[in-house]
Amino acid sequence: MKIELIPVIEITNYDNDILLPPNGPYWEYPDDWENYRIQTNVEAGFSKDLKSYSKGASFYRINEISDEDLLKLIQNKVIFEDDDETLGIEDLNSPFNGGFILKIDGIDIYFPQCCSDLGDIKEWDDLLIEDECNFYMGHPSPKVIITENTVTFDFLNSEIQENYAPPILQDQITVDKKELSDAIQEVKKELKTFAERLIRLNQSENLNIPNIENILVYGA
Repeated sequence: MKIELIPVIEITNYDNDILLPPNGPYWEYPDDWENYRIQTNVEAGFSKDLKSYSKGASFYRINEISDEDLLKLIQNKVIFEDDDETLGIEDLNSPFNGGFILKIDGIDIYFPQCCSDLGDIKEWDDLLIEDECNFYMGHPSPKVIITENTVTFDFLNSEIQENYAPPILQDQITVDKKELSDAIQEVKKELKTFAERLIRLNQSENLNIPNIENILVYGA
């Protein structure tokens, strides 16, 4: 079993002049929703090259987002002050929305749910260091069962009984803790590289945002 965690940012834009696709959800009509997202993203100031992680979804892998689009994301997270035309940090107190896609043997199994973000890397870390864990990656989140060597995600008995989007076909998934640990260490490397990009942009664009990488990636 090969386990991967894919770090993604959620980008959603809406425009009254661009009609929503008549049918949904996006995973059943991916072409319609992908075209819609490209149109609304471009209208919002993103590049036409911004492509979603999976067709029609609002998730974008962090290492596939250009510096141009990343700068736009940063600007969307802050308030411009009219007085001195500098970036304020009133809205910069939380990580980018999104989270981590659990991918097993090349298949995307579990996507971030509502209210999840990149700071949820701590939730994944806690699976390795705690005997019991109230795992949270947005709502709904699965119940987890931790043993010495395995972690089981119980999607049927989620504390909040809501539908997963996209739907999860298995009621439970059990993974080897060592393989999960390896996946977490790999995604941390990707987060570190992403954090370094934020620091470079902060400097090159004279954004002057203190601790930009800690806030937007880790929520610290």
